[in-house]
Amino acid sequence: MLLRMDEYPYHQFTETFAGVHGSDPMWNDGHYVCGADQAGTVGFTSNVRLYANNDVLDGFVCLRHGGRQYNIRVSRRLRSDMDHLGAGPLRIEIAEPLETVRLVLEPGDHGFAMDVLAHTTGVPYMGPIEVKRLDGRLLSERATYEISGELEGWVEVGGERVTLERSTAAMFRNHSWGNQPGRGGPRLYGVPTPSRRVPGVRHWVLFHMPDHNGFFFEDPNGRAASGKGAILTADGVVPVVRAEQDVVFHEGGRRVQSGTFRLTDVDGVVRDYSFTDLGWVYCQGGGYFGGFDDGLGQGVYRGEYHQEGEVWDVTHPTLIRDVATGREFEFAHDWAENFTLVRSGEATGLAHYECVVIREPGN
Repeated sequence: MLLRMDEYPYHQFTETFAGVHGSDPMWNDGHYVCGADQAGTVGFTSNVRLYANNDVLDGFVCLRHGGRQYNIRVSRRLRSDMDHLGAGPLRIEIAEPLETVRLVLEPGDHGFAMDVLAHTTGVPYMGPIEVKRLDGRLLSERATYEISGELEGWVEVGGERVTLERSTAAMFRNHSWGNQPGRGGPRLYGVPTPSRRVPGVRHWVLFHMPDHNGFFFEDPNGRAASGKGAILTADGVVPVVRAEQDVVFHEGGRRVQSGTFRLTDVDGVVRDYSFTDLGWVYCQGGGYFGGFDDGLGQGVYRGEYHQEGEVWDVTHPTLIRDVATGREFEFAHDWAENFTLVRSGEATGLAHYECVVIREPGN
């Protein structure tokens, strides 16, 4: 099967771009795009991801507005339309590689829509390729690059159209590919992998300021990317050698309320930032952690086309209420993506601030 990409002389093995090397159902490749405005009116996370060995494409948008989170999850058979990076009302367009992507969610009965352009304003950061083995068994291998910048376009939700302008809205995105646990369906027959969660606080932060972007990642589980970071300017990447954080949480100890972080780069330059919460989004609404209605998670074949979603009241920092059913619940995990207003000196910017308190199993 030929794709448009096959015109380019960049093949890695003797197959077209319609196939990948190996048959692991965990193999996936896709874009994670999120953004917010400085007023805290809207914040969203989204994903479009291909599972070449499962012949599946799925994606989602989780949008926060007015204390509610609006979720849509879509899935379709990937082939033969592999050139179309979307399903149903959702699509991503690569307007200019590494410079501009367009995220579109067409109107429909899911209750919200958007059309935004994410503009890169600094050099992308390519993290280390992460390979995880246990007793010689390959569990995962993943490549990722991180990008921050400006956002423009519009979002329609609750009868309101919110206009996003590059001067006051920011985007944060990454592109990752590889064999990744938790995607591509449950593992039914292999020896179970023991949990090795190390208690502590995980920080995955992408931020945008008027004259630079930045990234840092801290993880008590000791991933290859842990302890890495960079200042990203229009001219280059300056590695960060030290990141220090002081975080205050909302009641319940799960959602970030405010705090500071200090980054020291390889040249000895120290930059100080403070931040305040603009609201959080639960990616469980996009299918993470088995979050589809069938409980099977992302990358699973659900027919030629499938769509589902719901609306949650997320005004409480830990408790969630399904608007349609009134059911109240909390997730067993602490994962959520916070958007924060960031200040450094006289400058104001935005951050995608994932701060997760990793607890002992059962706590």
